[in-house]
Amino acid sequence: MKQFLITILFLSSLLAVDDSVNIKAKVVEKDVVVYAQNRNPFCITVKYDASYTNLSADKKLPLLFVIKPFTKEEILHLKILKNKFSFKAHYDWTIGSKDAKHDDSYIYKLPYKTGTVQKVSQGFNGKFTHFNNSQYAVDFGMKEGTEVYAARDGVVVKTKADSNSGGANRSFEKHANEIIIEHNDGTLASYTHLKQNGVLVKVGEKVNRAQLIGYSGKTGYTRGPHLHFIVYKATDGKNRKSFPIKFMSAGGIVNNPTIGQVYRSH
Repeated sequence: MKQFLITILFLSSLLAVDDSVNIKAKVVEKDVVVYAQNRNPFCITVKYDASYTNLSADKKLPLLFVIKPFTKEEILHLKILKNKFSFKAHYDWTIGSKDAKHDDSYIYKLPYKTGTVQKVSQGFNGKFTHFNNSQYAVDFGMKEGTEVYAARDGVVVKTKADSNSGGANRSFEKHANEIIIEHNDGTLASYTHLKQNGVLVKVGEKVNRAQLIGYSGKTGYTRGPHLHFIVYKATDGKNRKSFPIKFMSAGGIVNNPTIGQVYRSH
C-alpha cells in the first residue's frame, strides 16, 4: 500500500492568511499532481518549494510563478518511483504580478482635488517607513476626511473600509483601510490609511483618472492622518518593488516629491 505524506504550510506576507489561495497535492494513479487555485480578483505571485523522496519532478524547485485571477492550474507533476514516498511543501504568495512592467513615461495626477494643495509629510526614501518595499511611497499630510482621487485609470482589485483603529506601532498595520487599483501595465497603486467607511468604489469597478474614490483617515500604522500612496509590483512570494513616479502639479512635473513641499493638484 502506498504511503503518502503531504504537508502544506501557508505563509502569507502582504495579505492576511485566508483560503483565497490554495495549493494542494493529490495522488492521481502513479503520479503526484500539485494544483494551485487563486480565488482573488487580482494576480498573485507565488514562491513554491517542496522536499520529497522516491518521486521525480517535472520541474526544478523552487518555483516562482504568477496565477491569474479566479484561475486553477497544475503547477507541478511528480512520478512515483516507489510505493513508499513522501512529499512536504510550503509556499508564500503576495498580491500582484512579478511580470508587470511599469510605464515610466506615465505622469500621475496628485491624488487630491484639482486646485487644492497638500504638503508632503514623507517622500521617497523617507526615514520613518519609506524604505525597502516602500522606498518610493509618498505621504500627503491630509486631514481626516479629505477627498482622495484616483491618480491613474485602472480597476479596483481590493478594498478595506471597516477599520477605525490606528497608531504608531506596526501591530496596527493590518487595520489600515485602503484601496488597491491595478493599472493597464500590471502595476498596482495603493491608497492607504483611509477613514472608516471612507471607500467609495467596489472591487471590479473601473475607475478613471481624477475620479473621487474615497476619504483620507488615520487607520493602520500611522502617527496621524495622511494618505500613503505607492505604485508597485510583486517580486516574489513575500516582497514587492515600488517605482519612482512623476506627478503633474500646477507648477509642472514633480519628479521627486520632497518632504515639507506643498503641491497644487492640476
